Amino acid sequence: MTKQWTVSDITNCRHLGTLEFKDEAGQFHDFEVVRAGDRLVFGGACNVGFLESGYLVIDVDCETEDEALSELLADLETYYNDGPQFVSRIVCNERM
Repeated sequence: MTKQWTVSDITNCRHLGTLEFKDEAGQFHDFEVVRAGDRLVFGGACNVGFLESGYLVIDVDCETEDEALSELLADLETYYNDGPQFVSRIVCNERM
C-alpha cells in the first residue's frame, strides 16, 4: 500500500529535539522533530525554515509521545538500513 504524503501544519508545534542515529554503513543521519497535533513531524532546518521530510501519526488513544518517538527512530533506522519498502509507520516525501 502506498502512503500519501501531505505537508503537515506546524503552526502551533512543539520542538522535541534532534533525533540522530548511525546507519549500518556508518553514515550519520539527524532530523529535527516537532510535535504537531497527532503527528511527529521530522525534517531539517535551513535558511528558509523547516523542511519536512515526513511524519508519523501518533495513536493518541494507546501510545505515549516517548513510545511514538521510539517507533519513529526504529522506522528511520529501517528506512536507511533496509529500504523504504520495509517501514511500517512513517510517511515520507521525495526529500528522503
